[in-house]
Amino acid sequence: MITKKKEIIKKQINAKHGCVGVCHRCIKYHILIDKMEEANIPAGYWLLTMKSFTGSGKLKELVDSYVKEIDSKYESGKSICFAGNQGTGKTMSSLCILKKALKHNYTGYYTTAIDMLNDLTNKDNYGLRNKLKTVDFLVIDELDSRFFPSDSAKELFSSIYENIFRTRCHNLLPTVICTNETEGILGVFFGAGVQSIDSLNKQYLSIYPIIGKDFRKGM
Repeated sequence: MITKKKEIIKKQINAKHGCVGVCHRCIKYHILIDKMEEANIPAGYWLLTMKSFTGSGKLKELVDSYVKEIDSKYESGKSICFAGNQGTGKTMSSLCILKKALKHNYTGYYTTAIDMLNDLTNKDNYGLRNKLKTVDFLVIDELDSRFFPSDSAKELFSSIYENIFRTRCHNLLPTVICTNETEGILGVFFGAGVQSIDSLNKQYLSIYPIIGKDFRKGM
């Protein structure tokens, strides 16, 4: 819980709007802040929008199109993957999608691949595992082989990922994936689950190559 940070941001929202108390508009923002914290969205992304995005124009168009059709995207259950170099805006874009889903009263959750492995290998993980399987929109960031240096680590993660992703695909629940693996995400996986993941990807996952410079260097 980052309660102190949350309260600071809520005060910033009030101050920017000029509220003496808490108006209806700011209450809506406060509720959204609470939802974003519950969805595990990092605080640094809470107030960011694609309007301030200075990276790939193609990525911005893709995200704008997706969020305008958020209801139909949920109904179709299709998953998407942003694949590109670091700093091209993949995380920001995926979180803008997730925030839009929360605004439309869908449930959502943000995690990274390495956090999935660490958190789900703990004994008391049923609640989180079930959440990753059942939230309306799930973002999995940093699906990169650099976090899994050994085949045994890849194989363990592959088993966890395949189980969660397969359940989501079969229930038509969208997953948004971000990766730096520009040659394909199958390199992240190892062992018996690779064939199943490949089959699921072909049926349920659309991969979008993201080309551009590291826009964070200009910030």
